[in-house]
Amino acid sequence: MGSSESERTEAHLHVDCSQPPARTWQRKFDDEGKKVATFSMSMNDLMTMVPFIAKMLRLYVQESAKGQASVYDPFRKWMDNCYRGVPLGALGSGSIGRSYRGYFQHFQIFPRMFEEKPILANQFSAFVSRPGGKSYSTVLSAPKADVLKGIDRAGIGSWDWKLKEKNCTYNGLFPRSWTVYDGEPDPEIKITCRQISPFIPHNYKESSFPVAVFTFTVQNSGSTPADVTLLFTWANSVGGKSELTGNHTNSRMRARDGVHGVLLHHRTADGHPPVTFAIASQETGGVRVTCCPSFAMGPSVPGGEQFTAKDMWEEAKNRGAFGGAPRASASSRPGSSIGAAVAAATTVPAGGMRAVSFALSWSCPEVKFPAGRTYHRRYTKFLGLDRDAAAEQLAHDALLEHMKWESLIEEWQRPVLHDKRLPEWYPVALFNELYYLNAGGTIWTGNEH
Repeated sequence: MGSSESERTEAHLHVDCSQPPARTWQRKFDDEGKKVATFSMSMNDLMTMVPFIAKMLRLYVQESAKGQASVYDPFRKWMDNCYRGVPLGALGSGSIGRSYRGYFQHFQIFPRMFEEKPILANQFSAFVSRPGGKSYSTVLSAPKADVLKGIDRAGIGSWDWKLKEKNCTYNGLFPRSWTVYDGEPDPEIKITCRQISPFIPHNYKESSFPVAVFTFTVQNSGSTPADVTLLFTWANSVGGKSELTGNHTNSRMRARDGVHGVLLHHRTADGHPPVTFAIASQETGGVRVTCCPSFAMGPSVPGGEQFTAKDMWEEAKNRGAFGGAPRASASSRPGSSIGAAVAAATTVPAGGMRAVSFALSWSCPEVKFPAGRTYHRRYTKFLGLDRDAAAEQLAHDALLEHMKWESLIEEWQRPVLHDKRLPEWYPVALFNELYYLNAGGTIWTGNEH
């Protein structure tokens, strides 16, 4: 058994996972997508639907009277979802969606509930500087203008939202995706972000883990070295109103094996169980990782000493790292929100390449249903019921183990992708349609029956 695993790992070393396969679902960032079309009904159609509509409304009223969420809310405004890409996470522990334009959306951590609206503080960003004073910076996503409308200019609105969409290409092949930023933000830099989730056939452990890894490959085609800092920011939020209810906190992870990160402890609302997020990166040869455990989304309070989203951005932009002195992480106040950041800095030599990895995990061990019964998700069988400890362990282990996951994913997908008998579109559709097992509300419990 050990020898076969060794052979698979050795074979994997010769596979360039940093580049997307020939067959993927591909979109340019400036692709407007296919809008979800509205439709009208004739009078005959409406009359036919009256019994169903009456039954649905009656069920909605009954469930609302009990304080329960309805299976279908006829009064909820549904967002256009044409920008969705490959979601994060494995099987049965909740999921977080990611747009092919680079931002995170569609949070589905609780049963029957999801938040479609993007949380704009959840971003990857890049800062590049070269000898002679040349510098470049941008957030590595391109939300539409209507999504950016109204963001606080004293908060995340102060960040550099200037990505050139025409230079960016998304490639999706579930459970991985590749986002290529060609000449962004520096014309002589190419950044490829590879997203990996542990969705692995015949695997009943890691395939239950709520975690994803993002490995950035940075190539420098210029004639001078480039100092590059990649930044991962995350809001203490699950979407919806609980972000602003206050009393959320952040704390540093315990540094080990070169892994540094931040835990975000979220209290939630509406009777949902608490959630802990973890964001982390690993120091390797030539890569230095620093953390900002907490920053306020809004402007500074007069007389206060808040470290704001603007302050955080300026420090990353000017220094390429965060100061070593730990900042106290006070609880968020009602009506305000907080976030955290992890920065990984490296120098890419002329004509050279460097790799940097980040991890995102979330831990919500309990699954509660309106009938009152509580279940525990399957990953707790391996990591226990302590939210904070599980989130930290998930992020840590993912950074150390994700290459093994990829070797198993490659082994699973390769025969289908290379089967010349199949039409070009078939393998892409076959694998990408599996997203629904992740993002469709699946719940995988532990030992309960």
